[in-house]
Amino acid sequence: MKKVSFLTTKPLQYYKGIRIKADIGLHDQLADIIRATLPEDSKILDYGAGEGALSQRLFDLGYRVYSVDIDRESFKAQTPFERLDFNNPADIVSFKKKHANEFDLVLGIEVIEHVENPWQYIRDLKSLVKPGGWISISTPNITSWYSRVNFFFKGRFHQFECGDRHYGHINPITEDELRLICEQSGLLVEKMMPGGWLPRLWLSRSPKVLLANLFGFLGSFFMRGTYDGWCIIALIRKP
Repeated sequence: MKKVSFLTTKPLQYYKGIRIKADIGLHDQLADIIRATLPEDSKILDYGAGEGALSQRLFDLGYRVYSVDIDRESFKAQTPFERLDFNNPADIVSFKKKHANEFDLVLGIEVIEHVENPWQYIRDLKSLVKPGGWISISTPNITSWYSRVNFFFKGRFHQFECGDRHYGHINPITEDELRLICEQSGLLVEKMMPGGWLPRLWLSRSPKVLLANLFGFLGSFFMRGTYDGWCIIALIRKP
């Protein structure tokens, strides 16, 4: 993680011309985790693939990738694709029947915060993974030092303010809650780690923003839990 940054606006990222709709560096980090966990030719379900940047990256690394999301028109990867509405129970039931216990790894990258029922969502992921297989989930880290400062001043978690509703952020999930849901669902949480881009000290030309960020930097030395990382990443195993 970068220690100090003057970056004011995060640049758009692309993989082979496909826009990455995730935080800076998150897909690179996930690719490293997957390569360390699964051999090539493993079957991966990208459950919420967006435009397909991560699907394409994993396909290029030698994995068999199957991609699903609600928007077929914007999908640009070379992998097989199926349209799926994650908040439509009938669609989910049909998909689970067709693909039960099929995949070596199911990815839920920046999806759980968009769904109405995160407990059911994780049970759905479990049903799609082979026994002994893996699930990886990422979601905004609402206990990051930045989010804690935002909550201190505004009473709202970062990325879950009114302006974030239009792109579907409806369910903030803490690391502790994610771990609880997995364990209560009969899954084993092997690793929980910070992900994405968030410097320890985020500098700004705006005095107001700079003071708030300095407050977060100094306060982070007394914080418990995962205070670094724009996201949290969970690596989970199905017994």
